[in-house]
Amino acid sequence: MKFSIFYTFFALIGAALLWMNNSTGPASVQGLDRTGSPLSPGPCQTCHNAGAFSPTLTLEILDGGAAVTTYEPGKTYRLRVQANATGAPTGYGFQAVALTGNNNTQAGEFANPDNGIKITPLNGRQYAEHSMRRTSNTFEVDWTAPEAGTGDVRFYSSVVAANGNNSSGGDGSSFLTSPVALPEGAVSRTEDNELFEAFSVFPNPVENQLNLRFRSRDQGAYQLRLLNLQGQSLLERRIEVATGEQVQGLDVSTLPAGVYTVLVTDGKGVSSRKVVKR
Repeated sequence: MKFSIFYTFFALIGAALLWMNNSTGPASVQGLDRTGSPLSPGPCQTCHNAGAFSPTLTLEILDGGAAVTTYEPGKTYRLRVQANATGAPTGYGFQAVALTGNNNTQAGEFANPDNGIKITPLNGRQYAEHSMRRTSNTFEVDWTAPEAGTGDVRFYSSVVAANGNNSSGGDGSSFLTSPVALPEGAVSRTEDNELFEAFSVFPNPVENQLNLRFRSRDQGAYQLRLLNLQGQSLLERRIEVATGEQVQGLDVSTLPAGVYTVLVTDGKGVSSRKVVKR
């Protein structure tokens, strides 16, 4: 009877550990980087290696819902990791880290994770990872870019598509064989948004017509430009802004989807706003 209780006790502990390993992130449970980064002893495939569900992984850094190709120092973006799998997984997990430099130091800060996601500190770095098995295959968390002069940032990540049997058997996993790298971009101009008492754009995101709302103390002529993420001017026109509040329309229906900057200048000061084109 005593041996029966003894073995039952340890069987329950083993089952609990299996459940924990399958329902929360590896940085928290194992104290390991499983993203496939240079700091990793191996990605999630080390354990979840049955090849089931054939998951694939995408990672994007979003600004207003659109993926960016450079980052602005100090600006907050949204990190999105998505696992796309065949079959019918009962749940998903992930881990992601942002690194920079030859020593793979932490780049920026994670914050505001979605439900079922947590931020785990490990060896002086932050890891965004699942805190429970999630039915959603999309994971999102804020990422604030590092200070100017940091240089390129590399994002590593792995995902798991699980069958829910409380072990790693029968699960599938995937990781980025090459990191998503973002070079450092320019900091926004310090004189931005000084021309008017108020300046806004709507709707945002926009599909066809973008509206520009001004509240101005003075009447004057201004140069309007629409810039892409590479700083190229795709649209330029002269506009007249009257005293008081007014709205002017801008046709953007022919522009490709992406993130743009609406910039208004009088040659001395500048006002600008980001807009997402669907």
